[in-house]
Amino acid sequence: MLVPLVAMAALLATPAWAQGIAEPGVSQAVAGLLALAAAAAALAVLWQARRLRRRELQLHARNAHLAAANAELRLLTERSEAKSRMLDGVLAAMADGILVVDADLRLAGWNPRFSDYAGVPRRVLRIGMPLREVIRIQAEAGEFGMVDPEAETERRMRLFHDGTVPQRLQRERPDGSLLELRRTPLPGGGYVTLYTPVLAKPAAAGPNPMQDAFAEEWFARLPRLTAAAADGDTGAARAVAHALRGIAANAGWKRAAETLEGIEEAAAAGALTQLRMLAAGLPTDPAACN
Repeated sequence: MLVPLVAMAALLATPAWAQGIAEPGVSQAVAGLLALAAAAAALAVLWQARRLRRRELQLHARNAHLAAANAELRLLTERSEAKSRMLDGVLAAMADGILVVDADLRLAGWNPRFSDYAGVPRRVLRIGMPLREVIRIQAEAGEFGMVDPEAETERRMRLFHDGTVPQRLQRERPDGSLLELRRTPLPGGGYVTLYTPVLAKPAAAGPNPMQDAFAEEWFARLPRLTAAAADGDTGAARAVAHALRGIAANAGWKRAAETLEGIEEAAAAGALTQLRMLAAGLPTDPAACN
């Protein structure tokens, strides 16, 4: 609106218009036009100012809404984290082991006792780890007796896939202790399994009835470890050492288990000299070195 007003003022400043304005009545009409144009310009400025103000208020309201939403989100996050910490504390304090797997049979949660009772090292457990890997580690460590690890893993996984896995059972561990497993299906798929020790130790003192089986498995696997170390095959050496360490731990061969842990670490680091030295120092009869 200011542009027409300026143009009109310039036009009125020309000699022809100046002469015409001097006539009676014309000057009053021109003055009226100028006043009207000025009023229109003022109204336009006022309208624009109000429009900007409304926009400012809208932005302010939107920002206030976002701030409130962010504050609510922070509060919900803090509450969720507090509940998560409380749940972690409860799980850690449980005397029973607990394992949660999702609908895809992958690990979704566990507590420290699960590792102790299942015979699976804590350092290998991870969220999303396939249950198949857990079962295979257990089979290789002798948790299911002297079985073929691959065949036993496949057999147990079929039970899960078919939905025929036992809901409740008792299982004897290699050290003679007894575990009760209670498995509950989850609504969205998956399972929660509770591991409860029935006997912390064998009821009667005496030789472990599985010692001969452990020794036989030791003698069968030890040459594989020695050969892998000699060939510099760190992957094979680490795998065999892990299986042997599980056998040694269950059999109570503490020194052998410690040496095998060192072999696993050396293989993981690619330290061939240390790997070969430790492998060469493993006893043929680990029970005699305890």
